[in-house]
Amino acid sequence: MTRPFVTAMCGLVLIALPARGQDSTKHVDAATAASARRLLAATGATKLMLGNLETMIASQRQGNPQIPPAFWDAFLAHARRDTTRLVELLVPIYASHLTQSELEELLKFYNSPIGQRLTAVQPEIFKESMAAGERWGEVIARAVSDSLQQAQGSRPPE
Repeated sequence: MTRPFVTAMCGLVLIALPARGQDSTKHVDAATAASARRLLAATGATKLMLGNLETMIASQRQGNPQIPPAFWDAFLAHARRDTTRLVELLVPIYASHLTQSELEELLKFYNSPIGQRLTAVQPEIFKESMAAGERWGEVIARAVSDSLQQAQGSRPPE
């Protein structure tokens, strides 16, 4: 197994499964768990996370051409089939940060017309926000690089 492959897999695990750092074995009462599951469904959380994973994997494919495309295809196919596990990892996280009452209030919002509208446009907002953040980061990187090169007395590459 090559080092870039291992690095790519570590990155995928850290980004795609943020719930691993939480205690997913913590007991959640049935009513709160049910509310959290309904909220995850109402917000389209798994669809949004899968979309983010697909975007990240597209980037990983470009950055790691030594990893066979079949791996990425199989990884995505498995992730799409295993959303139930993802929801079960997310439920205790939501339950640890929100009360059942708060989950119910959020459900009212996400089931309202404006909440449904937000859920519908959120994937595009996120995609466009990620692109804007990338452009912002490039500008900062260029400015820092130019500043460091000026301080060292050399000109930045053209």
